[in-house]
Amino acid sequence: MNLLTRIATILSFLGHYPAYILAYIIETLIVIIFATVVVAGMVYFFRKYMARVQMRIGPNRVGKFGILQVMADGLKLIQKESIMPQGRDDLPYKVAPLIIFIALIMGFIFIPYGPLAWLGTLTVTHSDVSLVILFALIAIMPIGELLSGIVSNNKYAVLGSLRGVAKDVSFEVPMMLSVLAIVMMASARNASPLDLNGIVQAQNIPFAILEPLGFFVFLISMAARASYSPFDMGESDSELVTGNTTEYSGLRFGMFYLGLFGTIFLGSMILSTLYLGGYNGPFVNYVGFIWLLIKTLVIVVISLTIWLSMPRVRIDKFVSFGWKYLLPISFINLVLTGFLVLGGIS
Repeated sequence: MNLLTRIATILSFLGHYPAYILAYIIETLIVIIFATVVVAGMVYFFRKYMARVQMRIGPNRVGKFGILQVMADGLKLIQKESIMPQGRDDLPYKVAPLIIFIALIMGFIFIPYGPLAWLGTLTVTHSDVSLVILFALIAIMPIGELLSGIVSNNKYAVLGSLRGVAKDVSFEVPMMLSVLAIVMMASARNASPLDLNGIVQAQNIPFAILEPLGFFVFLISMAARASYSPFDMGESDSELVTGNTTEYSGLRFGMFYLGLFGTIFLGSMILSTLYLGGYNGPFVNYVGFIWLLIKTLVIVVISLTIWLSMPRVRIDKFVSFGWKYLLPISFINLVLTGFLVLGGIS
């Protein structure tokens, strides 16, 4: 039994259709709350992890072990005055951070979370094309990044947006080619190749083992999409102030900031779903959600380690890396996947 059915059963006294409508709303709210808590937790975890790497303590004053520091910072951002630049395009300026944040939260709705004990399967939306919808939502996020820079009436913001777009375009194609190889592999196993749940069920052997090149390309591409160091071309704080977010403050800046950490976690969860078997693991029919979280947290730690240990790459070299290296590697991975499928190895 999945979570939706269980909630609907509890609310069955309302009638069939009202119970299911209300159950779907409750399940969606649960995922939204989960995504919000995860994003806030990512900020705290990054600060503590960065402090340990740098031999510091990190947040340790507000709440036990500084765990309430994120809440305090959130309240501070909400109370701050939002200073908006003159000469801006008002509506796009205000909408840009919302585009990024809403697309990010909606991305969590399509992840197959797997079962969790008595609660049942936690997946909110079941669709035969959930893979397509998820990447469509991810593709919306750069629109907010581009808008925020262009409409801010600031040359640094414009340059940051243009750099971000150049980066996204350079790594979007290799990432989609690696996903196409996943679709081929899942289709060969008679799974639903465009359904994330079908892709998970097709991985009796994780696709990362069968497609290490695709795993590498997807990992680098998702890191580039998240725009953290050494891939933060849109921000480049030593050159462009804070890039496309230069003219943002208060809660709107907070949305961009949370969007960064949310993208890291969502990208890690997508990577775990596509290449590491998602919720598959020992006792998969009981605590699959826990296995997905463990795999996701491993990728998160790897991502944060890259962030803290590598200097920023020059923009032209980084874009060239996408076109000259990742694109050929993704084509090679696609061809190798074709041979695996034809040879029945998949």
